[in-house]
Amino acid sequence: MGPKSQLTGFLSLESIEGSDPEIAAIHETNRQSTVKEILVHVFFLSKFNKIQPSLTVEAAESQYFYATGDDQAAHCVPGQVLFNGVTIQKLIMTNDVLELGLENLFGRTDGLHGKFNKADSRAEENGLRSTMADVCNFVALRAKNHRFQRAEQIFPIIDSAFSTYKTRGVQAFNAAITKQQSLSTPLQGVTRPELIAILEAYRDQLSTAIPSVESVQGIGLEAERIWRAYRFL
Repeated sequence: MGPKSQLTGFLSLESIEGSDPEIAAIHETNRQSTVKEILVHVFFLSKFNKIQPSLTVEAAESQYFYATGDDQAAHCVPGQVLFNGVTIQKLIMTNDVLELGLENLFGRTDGLHGKFNKADSRAEENGLRSTMADVCNFVALRAKNHRFQRAEQIFPIIDSAFSTYKTRGVQAFNAAITKQQSLSTPLQGVTRPELIAILEAYRDQLSTAIPSVESVQGIGLEAERIWRAYRFL
């Protein structure tokens, strides 16, 4: 797995084009899909006793793309999930496909102007990261005693978790907006009204999100494949 770190010098992201609200809507939609896909992995990690419902979330660090100019590679996930201080992808190193697939979810990024990364950070520190931890622990707990015969039968648990993420995520964006409205110190690379407008666009996009995990393209077949892989770890 060592050569992965070398990729950062070769892989560049294309910028997402559009107005700030349009770009924010795309990035937020990508964030929602990434969260749902990670929750599927969390379910199976817990079901097969690789983790317990005592997960924490810290800043995401996995990243294999770089951006140019004023752009940055903005993570699509609110943070890295850990169990006992270990990134959860490292708990499945006996299966390179599973490990790399999960690590790629935590390393998934969009090429955006740096101001979007700043807005992400303000939301994460005002509740979005702790919300991610809580819904992951909810899924991990429910997985322990959940019986199923097909992967799609776990989806109601993921849907319920994402419904909570949606509600509390909107609250996190609102908290970040309120905090920014109370400040007057100058910012670098973005004006405060711009930052607030991006946070509002994130919030509005999340508030209309479909909770169902099946809104993620191809997730049905992917969940079956992931389940089989975890069974044979």
